[in-house]
Amino acid sequence: MNINPIQPNFINLISNEPASPFSGVLEGSDGANFADILTDALKTAAELDSADKASALELLIGRSDDLSGLLLDAQKAELSLSLALQIRNKVLDAYNDIMRMQV
Repeated sequence: MNINPIQPNFINLISNEPASPFSGVLEGSDGANFADILTDALKTAAELDSADKASALELLIGRSDDLSGLLLDAQKAELSLSLALQIRNKVLDAYNDIMRMQV
């Protein structure tokens, strides 16, 4: 018989400390805050864009004939940029909602 240990997220259920309703809202699963997550998303988008440009340049100068790799790099760069823009739009919408609240 195999017994699995208690997962770390269940430890909060048996502790005596009250749980915050906002715990984990601005933190990712690894404890990173929202600014770090957004910075990582933008850095990933920039890296994928530079990889796309490098593979396009190699194809243009004749070093490579991998057209499918170029298309995959372009699609990855487009998706990562789209994700970064959607994150930015959601943040701006949330900020505008907060600014419209009456105190």
